[in-house]
Amino acid sequence: MLIVEDSELVVQKLKKLLEPLENISIDATASDGYTAVKLIKELNPDYVILDISLKYGHGIKVLEEIYGLKQKPYVIVLSNLNYQYYKDKCLKLGADHFFDKAMEFEKVYEVLNERTGFHQNAG
Repeated sequence: MLIVEDSELVVQKLKKLLEPLENISIDATASDGYTAVKLIKELNPDYVILDISLKYGHGIKVLEEIYGLKQKPYVIVLSNLNYQYYKDKCLKLGADHFFDKAMEFEKVYEVLNERTGFHQNAG
C-alpha cells in the first residue's frame, strides 16, 4: 500500500487505523503528487490512499496518471475537499472510493477489511 498525504499527523493516524489488518502493509508514503506517481510506477501497490489537496502536485493529476496504467491499484481518495465536483471527478478517473477525511476517516478501514477479509482479533 502507498499512502499519499502531506500531513504527517494523518499518515500516523492511517497507520494506526490500518495496523490490525494483517495482510495490508504500508510499503511507502509520499507527500506530493510527483513522488506518488513515481512510487506507484516503481512499487505497483495493490492499494493507494490518496489525498487530493497536496502541497506539491495534485491528487487529481495522480489519478490521471493511474488511469493510464495497465495494472491499476485500488484507490481510496481521502480528502477534506468534500465537494460533489471532486467526488465525481475522482470517481470518473477511476478512484474506487471517495471519503471525507473529517467525517468518514474510519471507512478506509472498513473497506480494506472487507476487501482483504482478514483482521486480528481484538483482545
